[in-house]
Amino acid sequence: MSSFQRTLSAFVLLLLSNTVHGATFQDDRGVVHTWDNSVKAKIGVEATLGGISLFHMGMQAEQLAAVWGLWGIRGTTFDPENPSAGSNFPELDPGPEEAAFLSSAVNLSPSCYTNPRGCWQVDNITDLIALQDQIDFIVNVDNGYDYSMIDIEAAGFKVIFVDTYFDYHENCRIQNFSAPDRSNCYGRSAIDIARRIEELAVFLGVEVDQDAINQQKQDMCEAATEFTDTMEEAHEKGLRIKVSWLGIGQDEETGESYAELSDYDPIELWFPRTMEELGMPLLHSDDIYDYDEYAAVPASAYFNTCEPGVYNEDCNGETLFPVDFWLFDPRGSRLIDDNLKLLFPDRALLADQWWYVPKNDGPISYKSIAAYLRGITPKIAAAQKLRESTQECTPVDPRDIGHLVLDGTGGLPLNGFVCYNRDLIQTEYLKCPEGSAPVESPAAPSASTPAESPVAPTPTELAPVSSSEAVPTSDGTTMSGAFLMVAAALLVNAAITI
Repeated sequence: MSSFQRTLSAFVLLLLSNTVHGATFQDDRGVVHTWDNSVKAKIGVEATLGGISLFHMGMQAEQLAAVWGLWGIRGTTFDPENPSAGSNFPELDPGPEEAAFLSSAVNLSPSCYTNPRGCWQVDNITDLIALQDQIDFIVNVDNGYDYSMIDIEAAGFKVIFVDTYFDYHENCRIQNFSAPDRSNCYGRSAIDIARRIEELAVFLGVEVDQDAINQQKQDMCEAATEFTDTMEEAHEKGLRIKVSWLGIGQDEETGESYAELSDYDPIELWFPRTMEELGMPLLHSDDIYDYDEYAAVPASAYFNTCEPGVYNEDCNGETLFPVDFWLFDPRGSRLIDDNLKLLFPDRALLADQWWYVPKNDGPISYKSIAAYLRGITPKIAAAQKLRESTQECTPVDPRDIGHLVLDGTGGLPLNGFVCYNRDLIQTEYLKCPEGSAPVESPAAPSASTPAESPVAPTPTELAPVSSSEAVPTSDGTTMSGAFLMVAAALLVNAAITI
């Protein structure tokens, strides 16, 4: 090869390396997506789980084409028309900036996006299809129960799935988003999901402000450090904490109102998982919750030493769950008043020792983790032990996949809880970018602990171009990139023939 050919070949390689920026993202079905992340991809996404989470990672309105679903968490008093008024769940509901971000996009759930009982899907898939030429990806950050995603994918959209329930395993989720065999499905905590969303943001071409992200991580680290210290004190006080959903029904025959709970295991949702990893003494359930079979616990089963239909403070000392502090779903928490306390005179309820925990909604980011932990920590710190329990803690690693598997064999027996062990605290929450938190080095996690989340690809340093200038292809290049590759190939061929 002549010196000219070598020079021309080197120029071609340099040209390619600075114009083709193929990034890949393997989603939690195992689907590998490709994109030129020097381009800001435009997306359609559920409002809070995906939309606000990506906003916290730096996404701006220019990348948000469409949103659907409830803008706050279930049970919220948040008003999208008056976001500065605040809400009953300020830790996780949108503020004015988040609301402005969501308002910039087409709202595909106008019938229910303000409904505090819940809203998860687009009203009409044809409205989404009408926007197809404006959307590069549908981002589905969810639990796999939005079955409309099958139809959306069939309509030709590229659907990126980030699982809020399970860590990725090739034998967990299948292509229709279901998980028929859960023996390889392991519960995720909030930081697992936040890292995936940060990785996704880089893939989508978001201009991630690393200083801002590091500040969020710093805030999370400090909040988590205070939280885990408080949980150590909670163990010393003998507190027992329970996750449950609260409801009120009416007897069809008598017309009388009644209250009931559900038995829910902490390994099933990301915030309870997070709090158990940080040392919270969470009571486990008898069975893993099945969305297809709602397992209600009526007052007659809960107050098991009371006469049926007669529940009062004379017989509320021994109950099905020895609870000192409740974590209720946000909708159920709005039912708590003096009338409910008459129907369900539980000691923790009577003492107002309860708070809310999101049920598969709300943003998942370093910012939201910090906000939630800062909100709940003083509540637990002020709680008092209300009942005696002979149940001893179980010395297990809360990060071990044997504990996290969701096929019915994971978790602990009814009313079991994990011992506090500073060496087994999930230190990923305690890693401060500025190194300011006093965190001791823990023992190495057990061999079966899930691997650390993959490192996000390095974002390109080139100035981004508009989305209309790029079309995603199977190899991750854009059409303009493909043209350059063809041109480069011709140049190489010319060089060889000279």
